[in-house]
Amino acid sequence: MPHTTPTTPSPSPTTVTDVVIVGAGPTGLTLACDLARRGTCVRVIERFDVPSVASRGKGLQPRSLEVLDDLGVADEVLTRGVTKLPVRMITDDGTVIDREPITVPVSDPTTTAYPETLWISEFDVEGPLRDRLALDGVHVEFGTAAIDIEQQADFVDVRVDGPDGPETIRARWVVGADGGRSTIRHALGVAFDGFTMHDRWYLGDVRLEGLDHGRQYILPTSHGMIGLTPLPTTDLWQWQSTTEAGDDAEPPSLELYQQLLDDHLGKDRVTLKEATWLSLYRANVRLADHYRVGRVFLAGDAAHAHSPAGGQGMNTGIQDSWNLGWKLAAVVQGADPALLDTYELERRPIAASVLEMSTDKMHTFRAGATGGAEGVDRGLDGMGGDDTTGLSLRYAPNPLSLDDQPAVRAPYATGLRGHGFAGSTFDLLRGPHWTVFVFSDDPEDMRALEAAPADVHVHRIGAGAIEDSQGHAASRYAPAHDAVALIRPDGYIAARRPVSAAADVLAHVRSVVAEVVPA
Repeated sequence: MPHTTPTTPSPSPTTVTDVVIVGAGPTGLTLACDLARRGTCVRVIERFDVPSVASRGKGLQPRSLEVLDDLGVADEVLTRGVTKLPVRMITDDGTVIDREPITVPVSDPTTTAYPETLWISEFDVEGPLRDRLALDGVHVEFGTAAIDIEQQADFVDVRVDGPDGPETIRARWVVGADGGRSTIRHALGVAFDGFTMHDRWYLGDVRLEGLDHGRQYILPTSHGMIGLTPLPTTDLWQWQSTTEAGDDAEPPSLELYQQLLDDHLGKDRVTLKEATWLSLYRANVRLADHYRVGRVFLAGDAAHAHSPAGGQGMNTGIQDSWNLGWKLAAVVQGADPALLDTYELERRPIAASVLEMSTDKMHTFRAGATGGAEGVDRGLDGMGGDDTTGLSLRYAPNPLSLDDQPAVRAPYATGLRGHGFAGSTFDLLRGPHWTVFVFSDDPEDMRALEAAPADVHVHRIGAGAIEDSQGHAASRYAPAHDAVALIRPDGYIAARRPVSAAADVLAHVRSVVAEVVPA
């Protein structure tokens, strides 16, 4: 036998970047898009070899659509979804009941450009976000798994295994957006306390014959329900059904799902042709103890796991990223790293509230689902509310607010007209900048804001400037005329002050993003 000399494996190559995002779902992609458009060097790695084709989340709430609007992908996303989906219930005795589409009512639909929930599969949200990311020259690195991380004082080494073999990525900051079983959360040793719901659900994406693809079907059964939701832009349906069997439930299969349909509707009424994804699911309700450990952050399902009721998982993750992105980019460009402490301070209480809300809604729906068609109706009607839309969520007073007031979402107001401009407040807010609205008829009130940094856009709303013909902007933003409103890059109001205190507003921006240099 020939003699061989043991060799020491060569070390994996090391590359350097500002931020590594682990996970390329809606959470990771939203964050990557926001960072990349701000000039931050970012890499996005995803352990799966190809983009997901499973529907998973299937609803975008109004606040998430506002985020996607700011990124410039809302129009494309809207073409892939549907806002009004008629519902047909078919009871086990064959009774057909048509009901109004399932919606999440907005208290005042005029305060948002997107007043309705959009039914859409998760992969149809990810596609436009990947396209947006590519505009800034960043592409998801599929088939690249994070193996481990090692933190130092000034950087984090992320050891990955990709198509070209092992690699070490040295980043200033790392974000784990890698789902409920997060590798990053486990590497950090962050507790993920909570509980697992008793009920198990059959899920999946199927192709079938026998139903109208233009409506959603709810089939109340003796033990719960079967739900079939058409996925726009595809010939697929998302399957959701309850099971009483608990841990003894049969493994999911096309044959089992067909039998469940036949038992309810009768044989040969609806025929399942194919399944592209099947799962037996039990909801976890969990919250990470911390969202930040040193230079590493958690976002989306890596930080919080929800009941599916109210469609909150994907939406809460998108809004996590929207809160973190501008702060992370500012720190990369020179702001005080203490700014990043406000991410957990603001977002973790929101997740805790959403967990409680979605769990309550799940219990309400499950109780209704066992009560026949009338019970299902009551359960569906209990899914709505301003808390579900994301529009009413606010952040408790903290150093980002100039006033000792909660930070509330900047509302939508249309009917604005000025020289070279016609549109809404969102048209003025769209982009990676801070915004100041000056509600005044006197051009001299702009003098105190002439020294605004380049990343602060100042607009006077009043006579001779941008005119608020319907008065909606003034009534929603300003406590009185001759006032200024400061809006953060993530669309939350940081201050409302008299025009005489306009200089204080600029000083506050400088204190938050002190020492920021151009990207």
